[in-house]
Amino acid sequence: MMASYRKLPCTGRGSYDLSGEILKKQAHVAISRTRLQERHQQITKKKDFVARSKAALEGKKGKELFPSTFNNKKKKKEEKEETSGSGIVIVKKDNPVDQCEQEYEDMCYTPIRHDTIETDALIYTESKISREIEEMRAQIAVIKKSSKEKTEQERDLNVEERGLALMGDATEDEELFNCDIQLDTTYSWADKYKPRKPRFYNRVHTGYEWNKYNQTHYDQDNPPPKIVQGYKFNIFYQDLIDPTSTPTYKLKKCPEDKDFKILTISAGPPYEDIAFKVLNREWEYSNRYSFKSQYSQGIFQLWFQFKRYRYRR
Repeated sequence: MMASYRKLPCTGRGSYDLSGEILKKQAHVAISRTRLQERHQQITKKKDFVARSKAALEGKKGKELFPSTFNNKKKKKEEKEETSGSGIVIVKKDNPVDQCEQEYEDMCYTPIRHDTIETDALIYTESKISREIEEMRAQIAVIKKSSKEKTEQERDLNVEERGLALMGDATEDEELFNCDIQLDTTYSWADKYKPRKPRFYNRVHTGYEWNKYNQTHYDQDNPPPKIVQGYKFNIFYQDLIDPTSTPTYKLKKCPEDKDFKILTISAGPPYEDIAFKVLNREWEYSNRYSFKSQYSQGIFQLWFQFKRYRYRR
């Protein structure tokens, strides 16, 4: 109508015909009516949708929100189920998908989708996963144990190397002295810690004693016999339970031989007491004669020499 109005010819001096004015008014009225009808349809559909939604939520009977979907589900359910006279639902076993869906609805669990598993796929069950986890834990425990043992061995080697470095190289007058004595001792802490013997590295210092008697009866070509002049004890206590405790030593007479004494060194748990058989002679406690009794960085050192007596006629 608006198009026909625009094509109307002009009559006279630029003025339109009366029929054109009428058409113009009718066009505006028709356009407004059409727009009102479209708006009315939209509002009606919206109200209808809201009403049906409320009816569905309240459980009222009425039209379904999605009738096509509901009908399809109902039709599908009627096809896969058959109801007997007693009310028991009988599922057709021809289709495994329908059977799985029915089991899910009845038993409330998700069945295994066997149709989606390939023939060469790995199936992980709970027992298999638990077994693999236990195997991995065992492997990790073995690795940790081996690394811990290796670390402890390296630490022990480092402590021993440090002790040997403190002692220095052995001279011609020094020999190894690693003979300890077994002690029958019970410990009050034995039920809590397992007693073990400490590692040690000892030396005995020997030499000639050129007193007046030996000078008279011996010479350089025919030297006197060597005698024990002192000891160097190095005991390793790198795993003491109480790192602030200091090892101690004590001497007691040897009941079997009066020319010897028993040197016992004690440190505390988890180490046993260790004892050595030394000569029964008087010690030199002066630093001048290299006396040492100290405990540092897991190493207990006890170095001493015997006093030398001059020969008198």
